[in-house]
Amino acid sequence: METSSPSELNEYSPIATNPAETSSAESKAKADSSTTAYADPSAVIVVSRVMFNYVVIAIVFFLLGTLISGAAVSALFNANSVENQALIANAAQAVAASGGGQQVAGLVQGNTYKVSMDNDPFRGAADAPVTIIEFSDFHCAFCGRFAAETLDPLLKNYDGKVRLVYRDYPFQTTGSVVAALAGECMNEQGKFWEFHDLTFKNQQALTREQFITYAQQLGVDVASFTTCLDSQKYMDKVKKDVADAQALGVNGTPAFFVNGRFISGAQPYTVFASYIDEELGKQAESPVAPVSPS
Repeated sequence: METSSPSELNEYSPIATNPAETSSAESKAKADSSTTAYADPSAVIVVSRVMFNYVVIAIVFFLLGTLISGAAVSALFNANSVENQALIANAAQAVAASGGGQQVAGLVQGNTYKVSMDNDPFRGAADAPVTIIEFSDFHCAFCGRFAAETLDPLLKNYDGKVRLVYRDYPFQTTGSVVAALAGECMNEQGKFWEFHDLTFKNQQALTREQFITYAQQLGVDVASFTTCLDSQKYMDKVKKDVADAQALGVNGTPAFFVNGRFISGAQPYTVFASYIDEELGKQAESPVAPVSPS
């Protein structure tokens, strides 16, 4: 930081008297007094109003610059905020009518519906004879329960026979939408399921900052991930998942379709196993007791 020398400060110091009314002796006395004051470390330094104004203006512009740069990222991320809020509002109204996500009006448990996998991420064998399509929200507690208690046992007990496809249906909070977008960006770098597990273990931290931390943990290209997330690159894809779900009559999460057969909510392992057994046609031979996920 630059500081002003005593001579510079004298140059900008205000003059308190009229030079015409000041004697030479008084002038000399004032000069001596001024020199003594600046030589004394305890003396008060007088700064001109002009210099003070420059300092204040510099501080104001610095603070404004900081606020504007911070707002720029927020503005970029919320470029489609009106559409995002409409997306959330429509789904929220539907889920409110469904009783909190456990019942889905318009669909009948066990009935078969035509459901597209789209090109969404899946776990399990690509050629598995049974496909489970899940419409899910990373903020949904029931979805978290399925991820923690049921998913791994199903995939282990039906290894090679079942694949699970994850499709987005974010409706609960703005964080739900951010998480859906982040998941798509992780999928772009082959880390969707690792992101899936981390996010469902910490459902209260659905923020941009948290997802960037996950990107660092998972070893993806953080800069590319951040650009993907901030630009809302996959918003249209997320909206398509929601539109497909609503066209089916889904208005709550989780909603599952086992080879098209509808299961509402985070049902026990045995419910999923019975549907899978019926689809495989091997009910007597297939496992029914869940194993603990590793």
